[in-house]
Amino acid sequence: MEVFANQPLQPNDLQAEFERKNELLRSRFGELSPEDYLNLMFPDRDEFVVVLGTVKDSKGNVVERGTVVRVSAYEIWNIAWRSNAYIPYADFRKNYYHSKTLEAVRAFVVDLDGVSSRNLTQLLRYAFKKVPEPSYVVNSGQGVHLIYALETPAVAKGWRWTLNALNGAIQDAYEKIASLDKHPIIHPYRFPGFATKINTKATVFRVRGHYSLEELLKLFEIKPRKEQGEKPKKEAKSKGKIIHLPTGSRNFWEWFIWELFQNPPYPGRRHNSFFALGIVSYKCKLYVPYEEAKEVVDMVYDGMERFNLHLGFTREEAHRAFDKGYNQKAVKVRWKYLCELLGWKYRPNKRNGRSRKEHLRYVQKIRQIYKEEKEEHIKRLLARGYTKSEIAEMLGITRQNLYKTYGHLFK
Repeated sequence: MEVFANQPLQPNDLQAEFERKNELLRSRFGELSPEDYLNLMFPDRDEFVVVLGTVKDSKGNVVERGTVVRVSAYEIWNIAWRSNAYIPYADFRKNYYHSKTLEAVRAFVVDLDGVSSRNLTQLLRYAFKKVPEPSYVVNSGQGVHLIYALETPAVAKGWRWTLNALNGAIQDAYEKIASLDKHPIIHPYRFPGFATKINTKATVFRVRGHYSLEELLKLFEIKPRKEQGEKPKKEAKSKGKIIHLPTGSRNFWEWFIWELFQNPPYPGRRHNSFFALGIVSYKCKLYVPYEEAKEVVDMVYDGMERFNLHLGFTREEAHRAFDKGYNQKAVKVRWKYLCELLGWKYRPNKRNGRSRKEHLRYVQKIRQIYKEEKEEHIKRLLARGYTKSEIAEMLGITRQNLYKTYGHLFK
């Protein structure tokens, strides 16, 4: 069947094109098994950070929300059937996936989208003669990934600018050659052996050996720039340590956990939600025992199990996140920050642009004006002959409160 350029390819055509790219790559390079590639890229890794993308149905409804999970090395192939599973070529502190926790970079990746066998021929015949060859080519489905692997992981501390500049230079080298998707260093990618969106399995081919960081910097003309470390903090003068006591009430804590019961943490917010629970529990520790707060962790997790929201997130991880938030530093945490952790909508107080101090002065003045107006009203009622009991009933307060606040008017 003839396929015109302006018509989208059907699934069978995409799979046939995928195989044509495989045949072209096999004719030039040696194919690696996914297990061998895993050992070459991560020879010392026992646990992997896996990013699961959001899954939607044909109508655009969310079937599964995106999240980040940790998977042990011997279980990594149990999730290879997922077409929304991606692995970053980087190491993170305590395997916490974030740009600020980046510890080392293992490879730089060029993500080319919509690469046909003809486009791939163009890359192999002509582009690699002008641009340094990658270490590996991954046939990821409709596109390809060019992997510039490092002999040893490049440490990020003090070298972030250099690594980011090199990552940008490698990707920019292909900007005019193919449809380029530019990504930061920590971006995750589909791994060889994992399912693709066109119902195939990604394959990998070895082009050449791994590079040293110095080689890549020289090839892509990046001058390394060592960043200055943090300045040593001056020793503070000996002063008594300020202790911030918890300020939360029992009612606030009970309202918070009831909201959490009704809205169990969903993927992408699970760790942060239990972390927020630990923060609130510590803020209310004067009225809520630690043991009671720990029981609530299991109650919330039970609710997640009822809705199958716990998959990929263990009960032990929930307790660890809670314990992390249960500390003295949490006392000064603002409600806006807790809403960000939980994914709840934050509704700030209406101050009309006034600072908190200015707003309190404004409210105090309004109250004073209101009190003076009420005093004038009471004087008018007394002048008309109303009794004290009748005035209290008209104002909606008790006689005791009337005497306590406005007693000077009856003397």
